[in-house]
Amino acid sequence: MAVEAAEKMFSALLAQQTVRESVANSSLSSGVSLLQKKKYKEAVSSFQQSIAMKPDQVDAYNLMASAYLQLDDKKKATEAYKMSLRVDRTQVDPRINLANIYIDDKNYREAESQLKAAILNDPANTLAHYTLGNMYIQTDRLREAETELKTVTRLSPRDANGYYSLGVTYNKLGDYGNAVTQLTKATSMKQDFALAIYQLGLAYSGLDKKDLAQDQLTTLKGIKTSQAVDLADQLSLSLATPKIFSFNQANSSFIPTFGPATPLYMLDMSFLNAPNASKDLTMQFQFDSTMDVASVTNIANWSIRRAANATTGSYVASNNDAIIAPLPKSVMYDSTTKQATLTFTISQNSSGTGTIDPSHLVFKFSGKDINGKLIDSSADEFAGIINEPF
Repeated sequence: MAVEAAEKMFSALLAQQTVRESVANSSLSSGVSLLQKKKYKEAVSSFQQSIAMKPDQVDAYNLMASAYLQLDDKKKATEAYKMSLRVDRTQVDPRINLANIYIDDKNYREAESQLKAAILNDPANTLAHYTLGNMYIQTDRLREAETELKTVTRLSPRDANGYYSLGVTYNKLGDYGNAVTQLTKATSMKQDFALAIYQLGLAYSGLDKKDLAQDQLTTLKGIKTSQAVDLADQLSLSLATPKIFSFNQANSSFIPTFGPATPLYMLDMSFLNAPNASKDLTMQFQFDSTMDVASVTNIANWSIRRAANATTGSYVASNNDAIIAPLPKSVMYDSTTKQATLTFTISQNSSGTGTIDPSHLVFKFSGKDINGKLIDSSADEFAGIINEPF
């Protein structure tokens, strides 16, 4: 009699368990359907019903977390992933997804913990290594990023993204040669890979291969997507180097267009009948970029010399040549107008008959802009004979 009662109880419990599992699976299926229809709140309710019937249903927890993310509720999504991992700690995807939430919140310590646990459970999981490597890039742990991303390229040698991120790492390290190698692989594997093309342009710029950097800019401009257009604008700004834009005669006391054997009194009447007199004159230059104040006002970054090359021709000397200081006396810079005003000294000879060849004096700047970029060598000098920067 007792045996028969036990059997009936067991059968009832088994039937009840079967019903619970059936309801759990039905709710899970319903939740998936609602998720696909983007009815996220209703999907959450279905997943909760599934979990109520079967608390160890990891798929329900994970899918519920996805629904919460669509609802922009990262807190509840985090709780759902944690519940899933309590049921099965060997899962990898929930840990990666949880790490991405932590990364988004800049909780890098927790993100690293989840990703390392994922890798421990599945050492060959490319996504875990890739996510960890990119997190290391974000936090400037670049050598650790290099290690993880090398693993990615070994595990998935045909995936362009691994080479791209490794190239980004090398660019940040200033290792532009290796950056070019990795980014070239990335662009060869994935057509119109705008991000990689942009980084390749930066790498070529770092190697001072301006023509190749410009080629990447041209390629970006040809892609025509909004991302490529934005990246092209950024690369264009990055490749731009500061230049002397013009000479401002209106704000200068020196006249650089006068030719050979110009008497000093033609520049300033105070030189007339004034042997051994010295006079400070000015030249104002307009830059196309905001310059570094310390650099542009450092007189050692400027020079004044007599022309002697094919571009400018040669300074025409005379027996009465005046003395011209090779460095300016001072430099004033206005960052609002991007104008630098050089003050330099010219000295009369002992007989008061000094002459000069203003058009063949070359003024040169060798400094940098506010971003640390050196002046462009195609526009770092000025001579009156050309009357424009060169």
